[in-house]
Amino acid sequence: MTNPAPGLSLAAETLYPIREVSRLSGVNSVTLRAWERRYGLLVPQRTESGHRLYSMHDIERVKAIVSWIARGVPVSKVASIIDRQALPAASVAALEQADTQSDDPLQAARAQLMGAVDSADLLGLERVYGQLFARWSLTHLCNDILLPVWRQYRVQAKQGGSLAPWALLDGFLRARLLQRTSFLQPARSSVLLVSLQPREDEVEVLLAALFLVEADVNIAYLSCLPAAEDLLLMCAGGHHQALLLFSDRAIEATLLTRQLPRLNHQLECPVAVVGACCELQAEELHRANVSCLGLAQRSLTDSVRQLLAGRFDG
Repeated sequence: MTNPAPGLSLAAETLYPIREVSRLSGVNSVTLRAWERRYGLLVPQRTESGHRLYSMHDIERVKAIVSWIARGVPVSKVASIIDRQALPAASVAALEQADTQSDDPLQAARAQLMGAVDSADLLGLERVYGQLFARWSLTHLCNDILLPVWRQYRVQAKQGGSLAPWALLDGFLRARLLQRTSFLQPARSSVLLVSLQPREDEVEVLLAALFLVEADVNIAYLSCLPAAEDLLLMCAGGHHQALLLFSDRAIEATLLTRQLPRLNHQLECPVAVVGACCELQAEELHRANVSCLGLAQRSLTDSVRQLLAGRFDG
């Protein structure tokens, strides 16, 4: 970790120079400064000589900004979304601890995962993956470890870095998550989960599916959106108790204004959406009378249970 610059009065907090933030987040320094000046997305501290210094909380905010921009949100609107979403208490505590202690358990877990990926050690990756599932809560595992690492490798690959680490981790996670979410129990309710994501972003859907599994449901997963007539046939006969569509981006206008209302009207089971679209298009989805279950986090499990019980009013 980088120590604060000499003469800084806020020495109790571990702070990072802009070059280190750029390395950890994959966002170049010019962009970080532009986000600060033009949009007020970041408010770094300063040394006496005027150099920017960032806390671990700032770094997590940069990663969140990158995530929302990747979902199609204009950078000018990102702040209003992020600021409406309070971090879970455990996450806040972890970030505060990271600022006052030399060891951050979440950062250590990400580093452990990246070490296995960078060395292309498949058995090591399998071992680390199992340890992470055993140690961390589902929210921390998905949103604070697996997704940030997966996204960091993807950003690096898109910026001209090596594609191999992202491809390795992406393929590994797809295989393990599909295995974990496809386990079926005869007595459980069944939900049809449809991905509206680009194929390269399927991991985001599968991580969200882990929270659905926690609601004790069987998941019939479709990796792409079929025709409306096919969806109607698949949901006929009462085999599925809900139709869930996942998108971490804005839903295409025709689907939002025509197909979703039609499905909602013709299906006997409830229709709901999951993912960042719930934040991006809340008003449009409300007008379409489609339930918004929210982001992939612990509350999603409770929302699915309420939806199946006929008590969800979101």
